[in-house]
Amino acid sequence: MSMVPQEYERMAALEETMWWYHGLHTNVVNALQKHAGHLTTLLDAGCGTGGTLKAIARRFPQARLHGLDIAEQACAFTREKTGATVTVGSVDALPYTDASFDALVSCDVLGYRIDVGATLHGFHRVLRPGGICVLNMAAYPWMLSYHDKAVGQVRRYTRSEAEGLLREHGFRLIFASYWNTVLFPLMLLRRKVLPAPPASDVTPFNPLANGVFRACVGAESALLNAGLPLPFGGSVLLIAQRP
Repeated sequence: MSMVPQEYERMAALEETMWWYHGLHTNVVNALQKHAGHLTTLLDAGCGTGGTLKAIARRFPQARLHGLDIAEQACAFTREKTGATVTVGSVDALPYTDASFDALVSCDVLGYRIDVGATLHGFHRVLRPGGICVLNMAAYPWMLSYHDKAVGQVRRYTRSEAEGLLREHGFRLIFASYWNTVLFPLMLLRRKVLPAPPASDVTPFNPLANGVFRACVGAESALLNAGLPLPFGGSVLLIAQRP
């Protein structure tokens, strides 16, 4: 199951400026730089509209980047933004040979209506021994809301659940933490108390608020990069290795 076309359009328009995407991209790029600094090949499994791959390309210009997404609309945005090799396909049936990539990233994909076990098995299979896997997941099953419905997500995870899934599928866990911690009370208020809007929270923010929120997640990114896990938050970041 993929997002509705309007959500892809909103993501494509906002993912290079919206505070949440800034935090996500910083966390992913920092993880790769710290644990896979000499990577030559990378797959973004569930690449969406290309913002994460574009951020990775800026930091790793020498890397051969690949993206995969179930929606041709998303793949078209990614090709336009990045020039990466982009394939239409499902993350639970990866069309790549064994040990193809030095690193794999997948952001907020395991919450969709997919075969999670087959997906993680595929992630392990296409990574080379020693390869790095960076995952982001939406946090806490009880936080399912209008936003998840709008973007097509049906699952959210606790950190311990996410860690267990990675270990179950043969990964060695390097680091795991919640993030979007400082702003989590506002997220809780918006998602669980106030009236639900007709679309997702991927929406233009007041520039001042966007700047303040960006500073909050930026400070969290610095703590995560220093190896300091955060106790709660709206998302879970995991870094793992294929032994």
